[in-house]
Amino acid sequence: MKLTKFKIAVIIGIVLVGLVAWIDIQGFNLLGDKYTQGEFPATVWPHHLITAIIIFLIPALCYFFFYRKDKSEALAIFFSGFIMFYFGLADILYFWLQGKSVLEFLPWLNNHIVIGKIANFINAGVVTNIVLYVSVIIGLILTYFITKLLEEKM
Repeated sequence: MKLTKFKIAVIIGIVLVGLVAWIDIQGFNLLGDKYTQGEFPATVWPHHLITAIIIFLIPALCYFFFYRKDKSEALAIFFSGFIMFYFGLADILYFWLQGKSVLEFLPWLNNHIVIGKIANFINAGVVTNIVLYVSVIIGLILTYFITKLLEEKM
């Protein structure tokens, strides 16, 4: 498998999910254990989402403006990080980057637009660490196929 600049950019998009998790750690450390108990202000999520979108746009825009003006490939690079973020990779990395295990139950993710739906679909009742891992695997598969499709000029 040849590692093209496009594939490197997709990998960078996914790796940037780690940056989003690191930013979470920095910001949520101010809340102490309240974040891992699901107790945080409702205003946190919109700001967090906007920050993540900006982070995922950076490699996509750099690729588009400095390497190749291909909109579909730039979109693929953006979606590589965004999908993995939405499917829970940042949640896993939030714990791993602190040297902790992912909690057994993550009830604050029950209403998550993706992870909560996966928990309901597999009849888990509540988001568990297993549901989160399954969600990330689904996200990886989805990311692979979407980036492949967009690379081939949708």
